[in-house]
Amino acid sequence: MADMKDGGTLSADEKLTEEADTLLAQLLLSPEGHKDPYPLYAELREKAPVYKSQMGFWIVTPYELVNEVLRNQKVGRDAELFMGGRFGGEWNEHASLRRMASGLLWYNPPEHTRLRQAVNHAFTPRRVEAMDQTMRDLVDEYLEPLATAGGGDLLNEFAFPLPLATVTTLLGVPRDEAPALREPMQAFQRTFEIGLTADELLDADEGMEFTQKYFAELIAKKRADPQDDLISALVELEEAGQLSADELMTFCNMLVSAGFETSTNTITGMVLQLTRHPDQMELVRENRDLVHNTVEEVLRYDPPIQINARMTFEPLELGGAMIQPHETIIAILGSANRDPEQFPDPDRFDITRPNIAHLSFGAGIHHCVGWAMAHKQIGIALNAMLDRFSSIEVIEEPVHQPRVTMRGFESLKVALTTK
Repeated sequence: MADMKDGGTLSADEKLTEEADTLLAQLLLSPEGHKDPYPLYAELREKAPVYKSQMGFWIVTPYELVNEVLRNQKVGRDAELFMGGRFGGEWNEHASLRRMASGLLWYNPPEHTRLRQAVNHAFTPRRVEAMDQTMRDLVDEYLEPLATAGGGDLLNEFAFPLPLATVTTLLGVPRDEAPALREPMQAFQRTFEIGLTADELLDADEGMEFTQKYFAELIAKKRADPQDDLISALVELEEAGQLSADELMTFCNMLVSAGFETSTNTITGMVLQLTRHPDQMELVRENRDLVHNTVEEVLRYDPPIQINARMTFEPLELGGAMIQPHETIIAILGSANRDPEQFPDPDRFDITRPNIAHLSFGAGIHHCVGWAMAHKQIGIALNAMLDRFSSIEVIEEPVHQPRVTMRGFESLKVALTTK
């Protein structure tokens, strides 16, 4: 018999929503959910693959349906709806929320098409390829102290400074100025978390005000003295009337915020999974042709971005549920990547897995613009570690950050044996 509530009996749908929301609360709030969300995702896929939570969001977990949400033209981005629903009608008084809402991720065609073409014009394959040697040099530079010490905190001494230095070098940020962007950008990235607190929002505002001031000054320098870097290329587009001044500022913030912490968490997760699966470490050590697939499997198995939000523009039938216009859908990428309907034996970490069509870089028109450079960088890092170290051992159980959207660790302590 259904549970009693407020003197009445819950319907089957109400009971299912309550059970699903209990799982969702564990994902969002519990240390166990932050450490290992995948069993909870599996329960959600089984119990309620598409349902409307009492938070007001639709939650979608199976691969096929998440993929449809990311690609369907009836679904897109609505900053006003999403921000207003989360933060109330005065959300645009916050610098961090205004900047997030003005980013490429929150635009729809035709504006999205125009801006995507502009950034693709600046973010050319030639420019990415030209970063190859820079990335190799940076990898060697940040590995050297760890090799000398025989280990250390791989996350904070290697996996964090490497992507930050890479993306800021691409942009044209001076090397000695890049570290100052770390904390402000991390504070800003908290705005992507569903459980953002009032204090974290204030920190995000302060972080965004810092980066706004910094990039305004740097853009002025590039305008006066253009260099062969991405900011100079974007300034050229602005002067040609293809970007507004605000869009230029948004791109600078977006490329840094999107370009370093996801790579940090992927590199860290890759090392962790390979040490936990020594047979897979030996496979890629002996056959470097598997490096690319190793990166793909890491991205599938434990993606750095777990959640993606979309809004409906028209009525949408999804998995038997009818979703009305102006509703918010939370597509759970981490669940989709472990769906057994798409990936046989999905909880097995297997770098020889064929056809890894993960959704970790998104899909459709909002597919990550920097995915090629991120993938190249992570592969270079893996090859260098395998070349340099005969043994990599995690010596302390890593602590997961209490976050849901962006999944990562506080640190990763390792012991390293050089060849």
